[in-house]
Amino acid sequence: MTKPHWLFFILIGGLAYLFESSLALQTPNRPAIGPISESRIQGLKDEWRILHQDIPTPEQLSALIQNEIDNDMLFEFGVSTGLIEGDPVAKMRLTRNMLFLGITDNNSDEELIEKAISLDLHLNDEVIKRRVVQLTEQLLLSRYPPTLPTPTDIAKAFIQRYSGVKTPSRYSLYQVYLDPARASDALRLLERARSHVMDPEMVLTTSSPSLLPSKLLSVTLNQIRSQLGDLFVEELKNTDLPTEQWLGPINSHYGVHLVWITHINLGAEIKLEDVRPELEYDLRMEARTDALARGYAELRKNYEIRLQ
Repeated sequence: MTKPHWLFFILIGGLAYLFESSLALQTPNRPAIGPISESRIQGLKDEWRILHQDIPTPEQLSALIQNEIDNDMLFEFGVSTGLIEGDPVAKMRLTRNMLFLGITDNNSDEELIEKAISLDLHLNDEVIKRRVVQLTEQLLLSRYPPTLPTPTDIAKAFIQRYSGVKTPSRYSLYQVYLDPARASDALRLLERARSHVMDPEMVLTTSSPSLLPSKLLSVTLNQIRSQLGDLFVEELKNTDLPTEQWLGPINSHYGVHLVWITHINLGAEIKLEDVRPELEYDLRMEARTDALARGYAELRKNYEIRLQ
């Protein structure tokens, strides 16, 4: 005789209940991290505004909040694993704080530190928090070590970043500045300098007083632009540039200029050996970031992260 169907459903329900109960017993309650307070969020906005002269976008603010919560998680983990008690910098800070508060009771340093932690002094000390966060990151990096860049990695990065790229040309020059009131003298002075084959130092004595540099050595166009302005560079680029000759007049926002170019070093293709240290450093930093991301992801499994 077939058993009633309701007995089957009771059996399945009982097994499911026992499984869920067993799973709950195996999964301990995780400490909660976050959400951060409105005052801390406002502090993040204020810091951003000071640094960037602007308010953060919603995406930027979300990243700032996530970073703050990650730091809280690192701090919580570092404290729970005893990093404070094992770090001389953090212990010195706590001892100093206790002495400042006058809480000594003739205790030893270790007793002072233990009492300071029991009073939660470490929770409100930003120096200690930053220190513990740094130590926790080092601990994560030891557990999830970054992959060191290989010669092949460096060669690939070079091709991606510098293939077909040349170093900027560099110029060494003198410039004789004539203020707007003397602009009409520029052609006459130019002809005189050319006909008398006057050397730069001699012609510089006719320059109008200014704070502009009279001599630039091995500079790029961008560096010239920062000194003499966009208009000067644009006119210089549109002029034939023979060396050891007087050129001009070249206009700028300041007035007009006569220019004597002593040397031009045309840009050349960048070689791997010239940028190898830079590429290796960048790849190491990228690997470090990736390793920390793995460590963060594993660490988050131990906590209940609350963004709101």
